[in-house]
Amino acid sequence: MTVVAISQSNYLPWKGYFQLISRADIFVFYDTVDFTKRDWRSRNKIFGPNGFQWITIPVGSNRGKAIDEVQLPEGEWRNNHLETIKRNYAKAPFIGEVMELLTPVYHDYSITTLSKFNQALIQRISAYLGIKTEFRNSSEFQLEEDRVGKLISICEQLHASVYLSAPAAKNYITNEFDTIDLDLQWMEYGPYEEYEQNVDSFSDFVSIVDTIAALGPKARQNILV
Repeated sequence: MTVVAISQSNYLPWKGYFQLISRADIFVFYDTVDFTKRDWRSRNKIFGPNGFQWITIPVGSNRGKAIDEVQLPEGEWRNNHLETIKRNYAKAPFIGEVMELLTPVYHDYSITTLSKFNQALIQRISAYLGIKTEFRNSSEFQLEEDRVGKLISICEQLHASVYLSAPAAKNYITNEFDTIDLDLQWMEYGPYEEYEQNVDSFSDFVSIVDTIAALGPKARQNILV
């Protein structure tokens, strides 16, 4: 049985993104679709001194471009993001491991597109978590025209028996899987154990950076439930 999951690459995703990756045999970065401004592709949340704080890659609107066509901007945002993470989690027990994970990607100026940047971070973090999933790109495949057809065609070309989908896709997947030899399964996230956060009310809905900074190697046990 081959389980395939497909998702756009996100910037420093939350823990559920990595749980989804871990449940699949093959994870396909779906970066040939349109880039959407002010979305998870270029920003995410960490905790700051006063609660949630957004960190955003200033890529602009990129109207009409696919995610894998979006160029990374020049400027100090790379160092600024690293410094913000380091400062906000200065008291976290494993901030050193977070910085060791992230810094090589941020300082690799040969990475010039948002897609490659996100993917490099995701794959590096996945390796840290001990995830063995194979990564592929949607650009490798011949795709159908309609939205769900593209997902099905990727799965068929990978000879998948199961398509594991994030629950947000319930907004547009209807009965397309009913008459084909491909089992549609819906991802169920968590439940995750709480850990100490520097906030009044615990939240899982923040970048994976938060979990690793707090738990280090034990983040794997927290996420891959």
